[in-house]
Amino acid sequence: MAYVSTPASEPPVRRVRLVRRAALVGGALTLAALTACSSQSPGPAQPSAPAEPPALDAIPRTVAVEHFHLPVERYMLTPRQALDLDEANDATVRACMRRLAAPYPAATRLRTGSAEERRALDTYTVLYRRYGLTDASEARTWGYHAPTTHSPGTTASTPANPKSLSATTRSVLTGVNSLGKPLTSLHGRRVPQGGCLGEAERLLGARGPQGPGTDPEGIVVAIKADSFEQSMADTRVTKVFSAWSACMKSRGFGMSTPMDEVPSSNGATPSRSEIAQARADVACKARTNLVGVWFAVESAYQKAAIDQHHAELDEVTTARDATLRMIDRQSHGRGTTRS
Repeated sequence: MAYVSTPASEPPVRRVRLVRRAALVGGALTLAALTACSSQSPGPAQPSAPAEPPALDAIPRTVAVEHFHLPVERYMLTPRQALDLDEANDATVRACMRRLAAPYPAATRLRTGSAEERRALDTYTVLYRRYGLTDASEARTWGYHAPTTHSPGTTASTPANPKSLSATTRSVLTGVNSLGKPLTSLHGRRVPQGGCLGEAERLLGARGPQGPGTDPEGIVVAIKADSFEQSMADTRVTKVFSAWSACMKSRGFGMSTPMDEVPSSNGATPSRSEIAQARADVACKARTNLVGVWFAVESAYQKAAIDQHHAELDEVTTARDATLRMIDRQSHGRGTTRS
């Protein structure tokens, strides 16, 4: 596995560890995992490339990304809100399963992480490793490996394997029986359309992990993925790639782009040579301002797409706010709130 994340997904590393674990343990047994072949409504039109490269705002001089946010992030739930969504989804599914007297694994309660991890969760940006490795301290310790933590505050049990669930449980969760037909009742009780997962989705109004529009067919994900590809092909970015590559070569490392896979990152632990390469990588990014240029270019593409799809994104904003209100009601109903 390459050390970089795919542009439409969230990186499986320390800064989103709480969100990722919540997604596995709770809403978890998601419709995607259990009904991979189920039909989905067609997604919105994909953003089209501008007729010419969009003009840039000021180009920041930076290699760090923790204080930078791409324009599309304003339409997404924050990582903390996404964790709340997952917990609300899990509570809704469990209430439905109890109502239908269907067996379901016991809930796993996640404990709040350390102060450092909570701060990381609150300051997370989708730029983390989006442009490759950018953190000098991580490079010195982990090379290209994903940092790991062992804080007991974020320990969670292994998520239930959907294949280990009974046929009845899977049918009630998805609303589809073992023959692939809609399940409408169980023990004389009506099964909601789409099962308990469908009920939670309708109640909370968010199929995607970070709110409306962040499902695989969503407009937010489309903009985020397309802007990454467009910026990668933009001559302003390819030019700085060349400068960065030359810097890396001068230090004895052959890489064409920051997206090149580093084979040693698949090993159990980072080697000395990997750490040396990682440190050179970050240093060359700083020398060439690769991160600042790439961020400015990708932001310009996203702003152009946002202007083009403002009506759809207004709907996403409305739906996201409704989801947040429902999450708040769910949290108060359970007598728990997140500080």
